[in-house]
Amino acid sequence: MVTSAAYAQDITVTGTVTDASTGETIIGASVVLKGSTTQWSMTDDLGQYSLTVPENGVLEISFMGYTTQEIPVNGRTTIDVALEMDAQMLDDVVVVGYGSARKISSVVGSASTVNKKVIANRPTANAGDALQGQVSGLQVFSSSGEPSASVSMYMRGISSIYSDTEPLFILDGSPVSSGVFSSLNSNDIESVVVMKDASSTAIYGSRAANGVIYITTKKGQAGEKPVVSLRAQYGVSQIARHKMDLMNADQWFEFQRKVNPNFQMTAYQAASQQLGINTNWVDYFFNENAPLWSLDASISGASDKTDYYVSLGTFDQKGVAFDSELTRYNIRTNVNTQATKWLKMGMNIGLTYQDYQTTPYMNSGQNSYGNIMFASNNLPAWLSPYALLYDDNGNPYIDRGQEEIYFDAVGQWNAFHLSNIQPIQYTTVRVNASTYQQITPVKGLVLRAQQSLEGYDYRASQKALPVSSDEWPFGSSSPSASENFQRYYRLTFTNTAEYNFDIADKNHFSILAGQEAIMSDDQRFGASSNGMSDLRQPYLDNGTQADIPSWSRSQITYNSYFARLSYNFDERYYLDASWRIDGSSLFGENKRYANFYSVGAMWDIKKEEWMRGASWIQDLRLKASYGTTGNSGIPYNYMSWGTVGNYNGNIVYGGVSGWGISTPANPDLTWETIETLNVGVTTRLWNFLGVSVEFYNRVTRDMLMEIPYSYTTGHGTAWGNVADMRNRGVDVDLSFDIIQTSDIYFNIKTNFNYNKNEIISLFDGRDSFTLANTGMRMEVGHAWGEYYYVRSAGVDPRDGMQMWYDKNGNITKNYSDDDAVMLGKQRYAPWSGGLQLNFQYKGLYVGADFTWVAGNWILNNDKWFLTNPTQFPLYNMTTDMLNIWTKPGDVTDVPSLESSRQFDDTYLENASFLRLKNLQIAYDFPKNWMDRTGFLAGVRVYAIARNLFTITEYSGYDPEVDSNVQMGNYPNTRQFSFGIELTF
Repeated sequence: MVTSAAYAQDITVTGTVTDASTGETIIGASVVLKGSTTQWSMTDDLGQYSLTVPENGVLEISFMGYTTQEIPVNGRTTIDVALEMDAQMLDDVVVVGYGSARKISSVVGSASTVNKKVIANRPTANAGDALQGQVSGLQVFSSSGEPSASVSMYMRGISSIYSDTEPLFILDGSPVSSGVFSSLNSNDIESVVVMKDASSTAIYGSRAANGVIYITTKKGQAGEKPVVSLRAQYGVSQIARHKMDLMNADQWFEFQRKVNPNFQMTAYQAASQQLGINTNWVDYFFNENAPLWSLDASISGASDKTDYYVSLGTFDQKGVAFDSELTRYNIRTNVNTQATKWLKMGMNIGLTYQDYQTTPYMNSGQNSYGNIMFASNNLPAWLSPYALLYDDNGNPYIDRGQEEIYFDAVGQWNAFHLSNIQPIQYTTVRVNASTYQQITPVKGLVLRAQQSLEGYDYRASQKALPVSSDEWPFGSSSPSASENFQRYYRLTFTNTAEYNFDIADKNHFSILAGQEAIMSDDQRFGASSNGMSDLRQPYLDNGTQADIPSWSRSQITYNSYFARLSYNFDERYYLDASWRIDGSSLFGENKRYANFYSVGAMWDIKKEEWMRGASWIQDLRLKASYGTTGNSGIPYNYMSWGTVGNYNGNIVYGGVSGWGISTPANPDLTWETIETLNVGVTTRLWNFLGVSVEFYNRVTRDMLMEIPYSYTTGHGTAWGNVADMRNRGVDVDLSFDIIQTSDIYFNIKTNFNYNKNEIISLFDGRDSFTLANTGMRMEVGHAWGEYYYVRSAGVDPRDGMQMWYDKNGNITKNYSDDDAVMLGKQRYAPWSGGLQLNFQYKGLYVGADFTWVAGNWILNNDKWFLTNPTQFPLYNMTTDMLNIWTKPGDVTDVPSLESSRQFDDTYLENASFLRLKNLQIAYDFPKNWMDRTGFLAGVRVYAIARNLFTITEYSGYDPEVDSNVQMGNYPNTRQFSFGIELTF
């Protein structure tokens, strides 16, 4: 027998790696022998590499932001590679401040991007929810699980006490309200850019105090054939946390006997126990499998001169509470055309129709017994949800199945029935549209005019069905109806001229000048009628008594001029300067106009000649900026003008009520101004680790406050710009590319922010000012939102009485509000962040998004009711009350039945949390499978879990409540969704 073997010989391969579009060499690119963990190289400062590999091996060449290439060696000793930029890098091309698009690496200001995949992977009605945990310094709270609920946002701390605190939203170049953003179809969003410092926001002037969120919707891509995409998704929702440990029926009876040895069951209670009634009111009031579904279809494409994107979408979600739901329809059309060499035009139109219902009395934070969340916690488990307690003769019912009532004989409210007889329906029709015309008369000069419209019609329709005296202890009521309407529109006209030119090849200039005018009109009307004659037609004109209707109108105008100069030398040294003057009808003649400005610089150190040898550093940039922005989001549009009003019979002369000044005018009322200093560094090391660190100092000047007046003036308070506040902190973003091969990609991203808030000064030189009935106090040197309560000192084991610390730290049993102190516990979280894990193996993708906040506290008002003996014996309580003090020597934290309960720091709870916000598993079918079908371009199936788990010390239903008090809030939901996406 003759055998032979052929062995591949090792050869040394050399070459140069370049950017396919620019021809520039790429430093730090990875060159690896496929399948090997030991044979690899990295390009040097000239973009060159050298690697010894088998002559029949395969090279993998990769670099961040470029598509990885696999190249067979085939015995060659020289292989040059031109890497194509990854399409993902398109997400890093941003528009900042009216001008042309730039790569994010050339932006001097602080800007972060969130791409379309992150946003589309959140199965919620609100696109803002997708930003949670994605951007350092941006706190996003989903405080309610109601389908139509909005989110709240804070950028680098709370910048104002009474004025607006939400960012400015820009949609495809036009300012829009947060309602437009929240109602967008998430599948229509291409990218979101979050701008945080003055260099990137000052050009937006008086509306950019809280940062800017720039949303870009999808468009057809140049050279793209028509692409049709279909997406369907179905899921269910349930309450995210069942934290409240409430007494069951047997525990409730045990508790009654413990605190009252003479306790005797009523006949109804005895019958309930005999029948084994142990109602779980959460299960009764809330749906654990509330469905949600969405359908989306889009088509996009482009010819040589025109690109287009058209989409249709519908979203439907039932709330976990039985009477809350949302149905929404979206239509969007984006068209751009190069009409001539010098003229480009486009239009962007979005239409939204929403029909939704909310649960009455939810999220009010008030003691509303008709609130089903309140009811589900407080109703005793032994009470049957369907039973009348007594018949007409006063005899107790002991069976189930009786009619539901509104208010029963022992004082229990039937929240379910209350909601059924007071249905309220909301509808909103919203349009946001813009057109533009762009002229290029000479090379480098772009003249652009953009016109935009935002408008909506809103209707709230409520019917109150009749209630008999048997159902309602306060007498019968007749059926009624009410209608409330709002019509709002805002027109924006923006005109800019931008000139880009170079001097001596390496000096690059961009000069921008512009003008913007904004006009808005907000009209509201409400009417109601009582005594409906026909319940089948509960309309206003069918009532026998009409109430006086209400009407209001508010018109606001802005007129602005702005400019920006951008310069860079050899793409190494960057300088940006911007200026804007804003005029607004919100303010009096003395303060109608204000100037805002910024200046920023950046040094791209990696581009220096002396850095070329440091191939382990792929990116290194230093940046700094300083500037001012404004806040025109005052609480009332008429604050600088004052108001007059009717004294409603308090002052009567000749049988006529008097009129007078109800709010004094302040012609010197002006903008809050935020001065921001930002210093940062961005780097990428070893083609593996990305780091961005930014330090900031934001000072709010002329902060608006309600100033107490002497009663001799006839007014209690008036508004003025009288206080200053500071936010300073650090944003940190880290990215770890653990594995980067053609088949496997594993990346970890994390971000966090620390923000220290401090009040610098108050009105009239005061050091402090207590806010009544809030448990908070403004004090110089302390954070806004710091709690001000009396401190609990525990329970005296000798007599079971509650004890407190007085202001001097001495223990007392006499409660006094005068003993309240600053606790160092804050309503706003000083720490926040997020963590993203992304793993991909060929077509399989697994991603997880975590979000967290730390250091914030909430007053758990639900707990006060559930541990307060004054609610005994009608209401349920937590199992903690089983440890109530009953005899001398008992060591417990639950005082005796006779001890009073006060709103002290006992009910303040740490609301820090870590939440798995989103978990996705997806699979993209292989492309060669798609090719065989002849018509499919892609198939993707996926499963998503939202709010899968939460780690927190908070004992309430949900710690993600953007409030200082929680009571009866609609709980956040956990969702499980499945979907499929087809591309043709």
